[in-house]
Amino acid sequence: MLLKKKKEVPTENFPNRETSGAPEAFFKIKVQDGKPCEKILTLEVGKDRIQKEFDSFYTAIAPRAKVPGFRPGKVPRDVLIMHYEKNANDSVLETLLSESLPKALREKELNPLATPEIKDIQFTKEKLVYKAFIEIRPKIKLGRVTGLSAKKEKAEVKPEAVEKAVKQTQEMHAQYKAVEGRAAKLGDFVIADYVCTVDGKEMEKRNDDWIELKEDEYLKGFSTQLAGAAVGEEKDVRIVFPSDTADKRVAGKSAVFKMKVKEIKEKILPVLDDEFAKQAGDYKDLSDLKQKLMQDLEKRAREEKDAAFERELLNELIKHNKIDIPGGLLQRRAEYLMDQASQRFVSQGGTTELFDKEKDKMHKEFEAEARRQIHLAFLLDEIAETQGIKTEDADLQVKYEALSKQYRQPKEAIEKYYGEHKEAVDSLSDQVRNEKVIEFLKRNAKVQ
Repeated sequence: MLLKKKKEVPTENFPNRETSGAPEAFFKIKVQDGKPCEKILTLEVGKDRIQKEFDSFYTAIAPRAKVPGFRPGKVPRDVLIMHYEKNANDSVLETLLSESLPKALREKELNPLATPEIKDIQFTKEKLVYKAFIEIRPKIKLGRVTGLSAKKEKAEVKPEAVEKAVKQTQEMHAQYKAVEGRAAKLGDFVIADYVCTVDGKEMEKRNDDWIELKEDEYLKGFSTQLAGAAVGEEKDVRIVFPSDTADKRVAGKSAVFKMKVKEIKEKILPVLDDEFAKQAGDYKDLSDLKQKLMQDLEKRAREEKDAAFERELLNELIKHNKIDIPGGLLQRRAEYLMDQASQRFVSQGGTTELFDKEKDKMHKEFEAEARRQIHLAFLLDEIAETQGIKTEDADLQVKYEALSKQYRQPKEAIEKYYGEHKEAVDSLSDQVRNEKVIEFLKRNAKVQ
């Protein structure tokens, strides 16, 4: 993970090939402060090292170089240079860059959060000079960590919430009976094919769509116009889309739904009695069903209040511990959140084009959330370091057990998966460690 505090410089990110055993001191390094969380390295590679690399290139290519008038391996050096100078320059530059930058990072003990950006390259056979812009984690001086104050509301479940849950359970077990000999009415479900047009242009087409006819609905007047239709009847339903419709192509516009009614269904709700309770699940009677629904609602309410308390507590942590946020990391995280939101939007029936039209308006919101996540990640990491909070094997075993229940897989299979995927187990370890840090904050917080 990019936010890990102590990790070796990932030199494998900078491809390197074997060189002629150059000493560590073949270049000069100058370090300057750049923007917040940025170091600027100015590296200079000297003539001797450059010449050795050119010699290495020509020595390696000589046996297989193809030059008209010469046999392979018999081409004079000056002729090789004439034919392969550009290749040599490109190869030597790439080698020197990929060799010098990782060594400079190690020497200056810099751990970049991302691949450094190389600029201002000046390269001749006499000297190579370039700048490397290194994004690093911020320096963190923790302020208030214990004694943070946050409000925790009491979880309460009102009787009407239980009745609503019972009603939802009843609705889930409703049966739908085909209607014969009458037209559709409010309360029925109509199964129909339809084509929706706006300004004469087709916007949507569906077959065998289930439509509940009800008075309280988003598209005002839709159900009342469809009520009275018989099976086999074709009918135009005319509505005006609300101005807040997500699809801006139709928001506030008049539309025509050309309907073809194929079937009418009447919803029949089961009687709320002990027999229904037994059929609805593992309940002894209706009283037991209501009691267990109450327990589920109370559990959910506690979880919601705990989540709200935790968020307020973490906001207090951020408020009392200011740090610089690396600009590049912020941009990458905001783009990641934007991509995730776009995927969700499309999966829920939206289009990429429509999302992109609103992207600029949402950018500040995503950037604010990205800033909060990064700020919090650095703080939790620092607190774990200073408080000696670590993920132990026993913690992972508990997590494997929970994942086993969640995914209904044997614990051994879960443990085997993480054992074979280092990145996954590292991510899980970080998650568990952060959870332990948050529990530490809660234990030492002032609950309002």
